[in-house]
Amino acid sequence: MDTKIFLDFPYDLNMEILNEKLNLNNRESMLDIVEPLFEMLQKIAKPKAIYFKAQITKKSESSVCVDEAIFKSQLLRGYVAAGEVVYPYIVTVGTELDDYAKTLDDSMDQFMIDEMMNLLVNIGKVFVFNEVKKETGWEAVQDYVPGNGEDWSTEEQTRLFKMFGNETQKIGVTLGEHAFVLPGRSTIGILSRKK
Repeated sequence: MDTKIFLDFPYDLNMEILNEKLNLNNRESMLDIVEPLFEMLQKIAKPKAIYFKAQITKKSESSVCVDEAIFKSQLLRGYVAAGEVVYPYIVTVGTELDDYAKTLDDSMDQFMIDEMMNLLVNIGKVFVFNEVKKETGWEAVQDYVPGNGEDWSTEEQTRLFKMFGNETQKIGVTLGEHAFVLPGRSTIGILSRKK
């Protein structure tokens, strides 16, 4: 398995972007809350990503096989055809920022750092999308996120996570209770060519 790992993917955030994305509307009281949190984010954040190339080895009326792992998702099944290449991926804010967020006591600080972590995960997803597009020459990607818009069993979430093997340790992600990817601001999915 040719896994691509990014231990500190690049991100472009500044107070101007945060002002816009967090809807702070230049309110001084809100900027005063966000600025020290952002300074800490810049010092400690090491957002990470991992992806690898896989293949749709089989497709039936009720399931699809990704490198022989069986998934019963009707959404995923609708996006792909047998023989096509797909890219399972994980993006995380990293344990460094997640650990810092857990030390915050103020509810507004917690809310704002959580929003910043959401932005980092979304930036990481775009980073992975662009890496896959460069690698494949695809014009656009279809992002399949388990459970988004359909029922998704914890067994299938676990099966997708296990496809990464021990490589997940390199980016500090684990599978927690109810098959949630941890740290909490992480996402897992499968990319395919958008048709």
